[in-house]
Amino acid sequence: MGLAAVAAIVLLCAVRGCIISRQPNEKPEGMLSISLYDRASGKTEEMPLEEYLIGVVGAEMPASFPLEALKAQAVAARTYAVRHMTAFGGSGCSGADICTDSGCCQSYRSPEQLKKKFGGDARQYMDKLRQAVYETEGEYAAYKGEPIEALYHSSAGGRTEDAQNVFSAALPYLVGVDSPGEETAGKYAAEVTVSLGEFTNRVNKKWPAAQLKKNRLGEQVKVVSRYDSGRVKELKLNKVTVSGRELRKLFDLNSANFTLSIGEKVTIRTKGYGHGVGMSQYGARAMALEGAGYEEILKHYYTGIEIEKVAP
Repeated sequence: MGLAAVAAIVLLCAVRGCIISRQPNEKPEGMLSISLYDRASGKTEEMPLEEYLIGVVGAEMPASFPLEALKAQAVAARTYAVRHMTAFGGSGCSGADICTDSGCCQSYRSPEQLKKKFGGDARQYMDKLRQAVYETEGEYAAYKGEPIEALYHSSAGGRTEDAQNVFSAALPYLVGVDSPGEETAGKYAAEVTVSLGEFTNRVNKKWPAAQLKKNRLGEQVKVVSRYDSGRVKELKLNKVTVSGRELRKLFDLNSANFTLSIGEKVTIRTKGYGHGVGMSQYGARAMALEGAGYEEILKHYYTGIEIEKVAP
């Protein structure tokens, strides 16, 4: 082995040594801690923030994604965590800073759970996740100096959504942007088919005033309006008008970007997966594959932000 090769290896080890050699839950001096409430066990555990983020990124985004996409996810997840940590004025969750329930906070998997998930690729993927987290250590997305509400989702269906169209509160950094290249997402396009009777019964049970008739659905069910993203804003169900989000919830649809076809059955076709606000994970993947760095990805999906570093 030549001297140049030896020097390159030494340099690589110097750069990555602190990343790869750190053991799970080993807290280097000065590193922030976070308290995590595990909803499955009912226990609260304190751990280094960066180690917690490895479990979040591994749970929230496929480890096979490009490194820059994983780094964007790490910063988004760190931003979400910092915003909720009581040490920074956050409200916390269940007596801790944050919990493991994705319906409430962010998904999280322990190192053991991740290794089981990755199987024979465990070492490769664990190193990759650790690299994504520690190469962005302490970084978060800020708007006017404050951590943003760093929402994210699987795929936007081509364009993300304005926050107020989903959560009824406008945020200047959560506005709709184009999100190309998502078509490879596993749930980008999906279809739900129900009988005329089931559709009628579900709607009438939820909204009795609708008074749908299964033999008249073709004339009684109409999409009234859509947002610029393509998601359904309102639809008419005979005598009631409901939001696209409400119908999405009733039929457990992947997104509110849908079309309805009524024939012998009702077929609902969706595009995208998730609420559509903030960063599209498959959009981040597409941008990374085109050569974008994680900061470029984050600044595309979160309008007007800056990347700042939290002080330990």
